[in-house]
Amino acid sequence: MKIDIEQMIYTSAIFRNTNVGDIAREIGMAPSNLYRKIKRNTLKTWELAKIAEALGGEYNFYFSFPNGTKIGKVPKPKPRKNSKKPVQNVRIIKYPV
Repeated sequence: MKIDIEQMIYTSAIFRNTNVGDIAREIGMAPSNLYRKIKRNTLKTWELAKIAEALGGEYNFYFSFPNGTKIGKVPKPKPRKNSKKPVQNVRIIKYPV
């Protein structure tokens, strides 16, 4: 299933019972500016990460390989509350460009 950024943001907003205007204000952006960036598909990855955080989620941008290797911006694992299981570390391998 292919989903573009615009669909992803609007669907996530509906899922969290909010709207794009509220998200924009939460991340410190004018609603009209966020609507424009969404429509023109000019959002940066750090802006997508802020939007995801405002929605209570996280935005991951990386390539994932069958052996478990992830290359790119992989979030650091957050400690689990009320859990006795330790969080496994994520391995990041960066290759020179």
